[in-house]
Amino acid sequence: MNDDSFFSPEADGQFVLSYELICLLQWLMDHDAEKLKKIVGNALSDGLQKEIQLHKEEQEGSLEEIQESIIDFFGMFEALLSESLNELAVKKAMEKNLFPTIDQIDSTVCDNATVQFSVEKATSNIDRNPEENPKDLLFKELLRRWKPDKKSVMN
Repeated sequence: MNDDSFFSPEADGQFVLSYELICLLQWLMDHDAEKLKKIVGNALSDGLQKEIQLHKEEQEGSLEEIQESIIDFFGMFEALLSESLNELAVKKAMEKNLFPTIDQIDSTVCDNATVQFSVEKATSNIDRNPEENPKDLLFKELLRRWKPDKKSVMN
């Protein structure tokens, strides 16, 4: 998930939403509709209603400005979702006492993104298989995702 996830060459000028963002939007509609209604009500009372009236009267909202607003909105949601997923993975890693294992990983050999994604997968696997050794699950996930550099002496 990143800002580039909205655009793809095959999309023909359209933006693309990540699967995670679509799941979040569906979840909010299904489980937090009342909270969303309150957010909309607060926005209207805090000045949104006046802004809507102003734009209706001006009729100057270009299609490009509207598209940028939509992209910014979904970009913010992507960023918030990514940040929350990262925080959840860190929390689970702390609960499963994986930090000593993570500290053993050489960051010159395995990049942070690979480690982070592996920790996320390992913690979800630990939840499904509590009898498994958390350290072993983490190392298995790292090995699945690790793409060694051919120039590295260690290979």
